[in-house]
Amino acid sequence: MANDINIRKTVFSTTEFNRVVDTGFKVFTQPLEEEDLDTPEELFRLYEKLYYVIDVEGEDNSHEYLVKKSSELLSFSKVTEDIQPLLDEIAQLRQQLLLANQQLIDLETKG
Repeated sequence: MANDINIRKTVFSTTEFNRVVDTGFKVFTQPLEEEDLDTPEELFRLYEKLYYVIDVEGEDNSHEYLVKKSSELLSFSKVTEDIQPLLDEIAQLRQQLLLANQQLIDLETKG
């Protein structure tokens, strides 16, 4: 028993092909939005995890680098304003101590 299969070939010209067949790119599902895992929370989680692994000193990838980089954003003038009166008082007390020691030396050499 022979099965006959009829094959029909349809040929389209370029113009007809473009009219009949949609050649545009289609997406079957909406692309998934990727979650950005680079967050400050993730940075600090990794920092805590790698704290003792990070080199203390170095031009990059070190605690020294992190301090220098963060210092670019911070202003230390507040700290200086708080400390300066104490530094002035220390300088004044040193001057008084120097004068008192000089007076003692003068008394001992005259006596």
